[in-house]
Amino acid sequence: MSDEEKVVSWFEENYKSLIFGVLIGLTILFGYKSYLSSQNSAQLELSRQFDLAVTSYQKGSSDEILSFARDNMINNSDNIYTSLANLYSAKIMYLDSNIDQSYVFLDHIIFNSEDDEIVDIAKYRKAKILIEEMKYNQADNTLGTDPDNYQHIELKGDIQYLQNNDDEAVMYYNKVLAYNITPNEKKNILAKINLIK
Repeated sequence: MSDEEKVVSWFEENYKSLIFGVLIGLTILFGYKSYLSSQNSAQLELSRQFDLAVTSYQKGSSDEILSFARDNMINNSDNIYTSLANLYSAKIMYLDSNIDQSYVFLDHIIFNSEDDEIVDIAKYRKAKILIEEMKYNQADNTLGTDPDNYQHIELKGDIQYLQNNDDEAVMYYNKVLAYNITPNEKKNILAKINLIK
């Protein structure tokens, strides 16, 4: 039997399996494309809802952004728009002197967001509120043991200063000076160090 005859014979014996395999492959491919399209549509819809809520907030109404945040904290907990809405909502609650609710929104970001920069913002804001409440240990713990964000490091210095731990405060402030910060930021850090000395 020649090579050509072997190939034809193999195709005759296996054509059903080949067709079945091609159909499964096409089904998976189109299913995946449909899934991606659905995900993109959902993201676009969240973006649109978020934009409307922010526009309403800018016009003086906070109900829509609070509603958006609360609605998406469960179903879209790690979505960027949920995290952004939570930042707005935490600020609204803080300004309304509803500190516990402000913490709820900030904690949701800290524990659910995959965006490190947004998590850093949430930790910073939470630590600032805790410092206002004189909960220094909680504020320090919120910032972590070895932060790599210079604003967090500065805040840790502030916490130490407020607790009369001057040497530790200066140590943190000196760490901040090692970062590439603006001249104004550098001036402020040097002023804090000089205040202690």
